[in-house]
Amino acid sequence: MNPPPTANPSHWTTLSQKVVYSGRPFLEVTQDEVLLPSGRTIPDFHGIWMPDYVALFAETDDGQVLLGRLYKQGTGSETLIFPGGVIDPGEEALTAAKRELLEETGYAAREWVVKAKMVVHGNYGCGHAHFVHAKGLTKVQEPPHDDTEELVVEFHPRAALRGLLEQGEIEVMDCAAMLGVMGV
Repeated sequence: MNPPPTANPSHWTTLSQKVVYSGRPFLEVTQDEVLLPSGRTIPDFHGIWMPDYVALFAETDDGQVLLGRLYKQGTGSETLIFPGGVIDPGEEALTAAKRELLEETGYAAREWVVKAKMVVHGNYGCGHAHFVHAKGLTKVQEPPHDDTEELVVEFHPRAALRGLLEQGEIEVMDCAAMLGVMGV
C-alpha cells in the first residue's frame, strides 16, 4: 500500500517528532519520522533547534572593519569573528544587532541595514543567521565583559579580510559567509 501523498510533492512530511535532548534556550535536538516524496519513511532523521542570531559587519567611514579576537570553544582556538549574538524572544534582528554591537564592543553606528537572513544548516536547521551591515562607528562606552567572552576589538581594512580567511585567522563558517554577503 502506498503512503498518502504529501501536500507538496517535493517536500518531506514530518509524521512524528520527539525531543531527545532539550538544552533550551540554547539547543534542542529532535528525532523526527519523515515521509519522503518517494514514499520511503526515515524513522530517525534529526533536527536541531537553536535560537536565531545576528552577525555584524561593522565598519568605520574610512573602510576599517571591526572584528573581535577571542577564544571560541567550538574551534578550540583563538579566532577573529564578526561581533553578534542571540536575538532575544520577541526582539527584531536590527534591535538585537544594535544591542550586541554596544554590549560586545562599546560601539554604536550611524547606519544599519539587514543584508540577509539565512538558515544555518540546510539539513538540521539550527536557526537563522541575520547578517547586518553597520556603518559610521562611534565608540560610546567601554564594553562590559563577562567571563565567557573576552572579546578584543581589532580594526582591519576591508580589503584585507579575504586574506585573514585564507590565512586561517577567520575560521568560523558564518564569518566566512559574511564575507560573501558583503561582497568581500
